[in-house]
Amino acid sequence: MTPVEAWTAVVTGEDAAIYAYSIAGAQVPAGPRQRAVAGLTAHRSNRSRAAVELGGTPPPSSAGYVLPADVSTARGARAAMAGVDNALVAVYADAAAAAGADARRWAARTAAEYAVRAIGWGAEPQAFPAGPPSGQ
Repeated sequence: MTPVEAWTAVVTGEDAAIYAYSIAGAQVPAGPRQRAVAGLTAHRSNRSRAAVELGGTPPPSSAGYVLPADVSTARGARAAMAGVDNALVAVYADAAAAAGADARRWAARTAAEYAVRAIGWGAEPQAFPAGPPSGQ
């Protein structure tokens, strides 16, 4: 995967996460809503940084996205936020593999943060994506 492909995937994934957090975050009670707002803020910030890493014109956002869960209940809303965060773990791992040193550290850190956040929303822990062994 080229760096352009990797960062394009990150921007697109962050757009989907922003959409999901905007919709799902409104369905959770006040305490978790503060975490949802913090997550939304992080997704917006990370989308902006990924667009800079992309270097060119980022792909346009879609008018809407398919949510990974029914968000009409607080439980479904938590599942949706967990789903988009989990999906981004692998996307950021791919970006880390394709990036230079500073961007690689940021992408790997962000992947780990999203994995932890997904668990906080109730997701089952997943294996962290791994690249080829060192030296390959």
